[in-house]
Order: sequence, then C-alpha cells, then structure tokens
Amino acid sequence: MKVYRKIKQRNKMFKNHPVTKNHPNKALLRYVIFNVKNKFLKNIKYKWVGNLKFLATKGDGGIVGNIYFGLYEFDESMFLIHFLRAEDTFLDVGANIGHYALLASGVSKSNTVAIEPVPNTFKRLNKQIALNKLNDKIQTLNIGVADKASHLFFSTDNSTMNRVVDDTYKNAVKVEVTTIDALEASESFNLMKIDVEGFEKFVLNGSASTLKNKNLKAIIIEINFSNQFYGVENQEILDILLSYDFQPYKYEPERRQLVKLQSYNQDQFNTIFIRDYDFVVKRITESPKIKVWDSYF
Repeated sequence: MKVYRKIKQRNKMFKNHPVTKNHPNKALLRYVIFNVKNKFLKNIKYKWVGNLKFLATKGDGGIVGNIYFGLYEFDESMFLIHFLRAEDTFLDVGANIGHYALLASGVSKSNTVAIEPVPNTFKRLNKQIALNKLNDKIQTLNIGVADKASHLFFSTDNSTMNRVVDDTYKNAVKVEVTTIDALEASESFNLMKIDVEGFEKFVLNGSASTLKNKNLKAIIIEINFSNQFYGVENQEILDILLSYDFQPYKYEPERRQLVKLQSYNQDQFNTIFIRDYDFVVKRITESPKIKVWDSYF
C-alpha cells in the first residue's frame, strides 16, 4: 500500500512537470526501473542534458530527480542555463554532488566555483566533474561558508540535507569555514546559488562586498523555513537581499519570462533574485534553445 501511494504521488507530479507532462508513463517507468536497479547496483551512470552524465544512487536527492523528471528544480535550472555565458563565473554554495555546477559548466560553458563542506559529498562531487571532464572549468572547495572565518560542525548523516550543527551532534565533521567575500574570485561572480539548509542569512552576512559588486546580476537561494533551525525568519533573508537592490522573481522557462514577486517564492523552495533586470532579460531571451529530453525552451 505504501509503495502504491508513492507511485501514485509520483505519477501526479510527472503529469504536472513541464518536461514529463506529455509522457508521464515514461517518467514513471524510469522511476520504477531506477528504484529496482538500486536494490542491486550503486552509482549507476545516466545520460543527461547537453551530453552531460552523472552517477546516482538511492538517496541522492540533489540529482536523482533528473533521472525521471529530465531536469529537476526545473525553473531555476533553466534560468541558470538561459542566463549564463561562457565568459561568466558561477558560484555554487552548497554544491552537493553537482546538479547546478554541471549545468553551468557543462551546458552554459561558464567557469564555476563549487563549495561543498561535507568530505564524503565533496568526493562524490569531484567524481561527477571528472566523469564529465570538467576539471578545467569547475574549481571545487571542501570548505563551509558563513559570516566569518572559523570552523563549524556539519552533519554527515542526512544526505542532501546535511547542515551546520553543534559539536554535540553524533555524526558530525569539523570543517574550515570562510566568507564569500574572502574567495579569490569573489569580484567576478555573475550568478550565485545558495543552498545551505537554513544557514543562508549567515552566508549573506559574509558577502557584503560581493553583493555590492555590479557584476553579480542574480542569486538563486533557498528560502523555506529551514532557517528557523538557527532562529532566523524568512523575512530577514528577504530584507538583506532587498537592501542590495535584488528583487524576487519566479521564472517561466517556456515563455522565457521573469514574473515579479511581492516576496520570496512561496510555491517552491528556491527564489530567484535579480538585479539589473533589463540586462538579465536580454540574456535569457537571446539564449539558444536547449534540448531537455524531448522539449525545447
């Protein structure tokens, strides 16, 4: 009964997703096959967008969805693809095993700085990069990011949900932490993605110079109440970004349109914040079409 409910739930999602809505049964089949394979095999290799490949096993929430959805976190992923150019530099804070970093450097051909604090996840990130021969395009850093240089403890037992914890946490690792402003390439970032499981405010507080830099045109950031774990409200994150003239939008890839929001995106976890709207719109409208399974946007 539990399996039936899960399959039914997934099928409903496939019918509503932009890539799979015209062939939900194929997506459902991929979902079933993946889960069966993972009873016997680990780190299965899959073909992906733009000749990319990735290794996936059950529990890899940051990339597994691409197997059956074609492109997970679709709106913000397509925004990244449409916006970035080869001359750009993308900062991926909380890179996990590489969903956004691979798209940025493998599809858009931009340079990427990918930050992943958890050592085991960091190793898997580097395997994905090597698999796609992108070592010359993606610089990886096994560090954390916060409001000051120090050391913090990160959980190691929550897969894609690993986060900053205290030193009493049973399954934790001590990691060196720096600020975004202290990164060597901080002045050249054109797009940032921040997904740090509720620690976003502290990351932003260590990014004042970077946020002021006019080269930085957009930020994809997770705002989903997980920050309350650290006593931070969603509004605090919104206020920081607004203070640097970043405005909240959602992206409609099929029409290539940015839709202004009154607040952060409450329909999904990520919100896209834009500065220099005209520049960004010109970029996304002039971007070439990208094939995602059998759909073009």
